[in-house]
Amino acid sequence: MGKLKAALVSIAINVTLLISKVGVAVITGSVGIFAEAIHSSFDLISSVLAYFGIKKAEEPDDTSHHYGHDKFENLSSLLQALLITGTSFFVMFEAYHKFIKPLPVENSEIGIILMAITIPVTFFTARYLSAAAKKDGGSHALEADSAHFTTDVIGSVAVLLGLLMVKIGLPWGDPLAALIVGLVMLYISYDIGTRAFYVFMDFSPDKKKIAKIKKVLDNARRKKKISAYHKLRARMAGSKILLEFHILVNKNLDVTSAHKISSEIKHEIKIAVPEVKEATIHIEPDS
Repeated sequence: MGKLKAALVSIAINVTLLISKVGVAVITGSVGIFAEAIHSSFDLISSVLAYFGIKKAEEPDDTSHHYGHDKFENLSSLLQALLITGTSFFVMFEAYHKFIKPLPVENSEIGIILMAITIPVTFFTARYLSAAAKKDGGSHALEADSAHFTTDVIGSVAVLLGLLMVKIGLPWGDPLAALIVGLVMLYISYDIGTRAFYVFMDFSPDKKKIAKIKKVLDNARRKKKISAYHKLRARMAGSKILLEFHILVNKNLDVTSAHKISSEIKHEIKIAVPEVKEATIHIEPDS
């Protein structure tokens, strides 16, 4: 429920930011604020996608999804990346036209005040979502949502500087700010999209997590619970890890004792790496 609550907070803040930016963009005619309004509109869509992605991912296994629905979070992240990419090109296109033919910015003070308020709001929201994303084994959808708010911070700073430049008689400052917003969005979309793609391609978890898993198995070997292990394989499924490996135990052990060792190892692995959702352990007799 913590992840869903964070996603709802994100939606509420995005709605507020969108309404305020659209209103100020209309009043001032600033292409920078207009770019930020477009950015926020897609952020809102992304937040909604994150909410439904998390909600679907938390559904239990069923007859059509034996390994759960965790990858729905990654699907949400991938869709968010595509949305941001499209938005970034649109924003940069608008900025290019305003460079060629700059338009006056009216009541720039209103825009400056809005950006000054927006920057701390988006900064603390990004931190809140990032912290929420790391809880309970992680959430790719919330990580992507946090990245959106991070781009909002950078974009708002750029727009604020652009409006200040307009204030001192540099009209190209406004489209320059919009261009920076577009470039930042493009970079973030690449980062989010790449990570989601890796999960869909069944990439392994990072080396640190694999090292922690191996450390548990090495400890079990040192304690003589097992004589060896091999065929260790792991892949990402959403923010979770699906793990499989073989262990060699004393050939004289009965089934109950061998199963107990297997259960203890599985328990220790899940403590060391909470992201591990399933660990399939094949028990073999040593020679």
